[in-house]
Amino acid sequence: MAAVEQLGSVNGQALACKQVALSSQARSALIAVAPKTREVGEAFEAATNKAFLAPGGCGDRKRLAAEVDAAIVALRLAYPATRHDTAASPPPAAEIVTRYLLQDVAGRAVSDQDFRGRFQLLTFGYTSCPDVCPTTLLEMAAVLKNLGADAKRVQPLFITVDPERDSPAVLKTYVNNFDSRIVALSGSPELIRKVADNYKVRYEKVRDPGAAPEHYVVDHTAGMYLLGPDGRFLAKFAYAMPVAELTRRISEYLKTVP
Repeated sequence: MAAVEQLGSVNGQALACKQVALSSQARSALIAVAPKTREVGEAFEAATNKAFLAPGGCGDRKRLAAEVDAAIVALRLAYPATRHDTAASPPPAAEIVTRYLLQDVAGRAVSDQDFRGRFQLLTFGYTSCPDVCPTTLLEMAAVLKNLGADAKRVQPLFITVDPERDSPAVLKTYVNNFDSRIVALSGSPELIRKVADNYKVRYEKVRDPGAAPEHYVVDHTAGMYLLGPDGRFLAKFAYAMPVAELTRRISEYLKTVP
């Protein structure tokens, strides 16, 4: 488990320094090499969170890149026989129902109909998420930057799966840390569950034995969903897909609609 914690630590440093490519590299290695168990995931996220919150500035990128490479080598030595498919199978388009009716941080009702005529790039998560959600939003922000002028054709969305703790003020501050164009959406637990079911997103609260009711993490489906200007489901992008590949794929979809 030491190799997993080492990789998590450098991943936390990369996230703190907004080195999204290095963080994606670390996460992709974990998915490809380490066993897919709760213990591995928790050890990685705990180390990531500790490093992310640790005081200190951002040093040289080359040094951090070398540390990521060294951690990946250590992980491969620790788990030499483990192999996993890193490409998550997207749900069939026929199973996805793209409808949603939620609220933005100003309390206004927002539905999928409000963004017709534009592509929608959305993800599910929560603001207390130590690793997956900040990584995903860093990648989303990087994609918007890479798209340049075409970014205005894409509406990025973040739907919370933790409405009890994610107040409008918390959500607004959180998404603005990544890109002010990202619209955060919330609603009642019942509405959130309905939308998650529509998108085949699984999520559940996980508490340590004896923990207080408010002390929990949310285990949830990761990745991003792309809807077309007509509201149809187009694609699901796996978590930790390299930003360059994300940008390329989204650009290809943009080319299909003048």
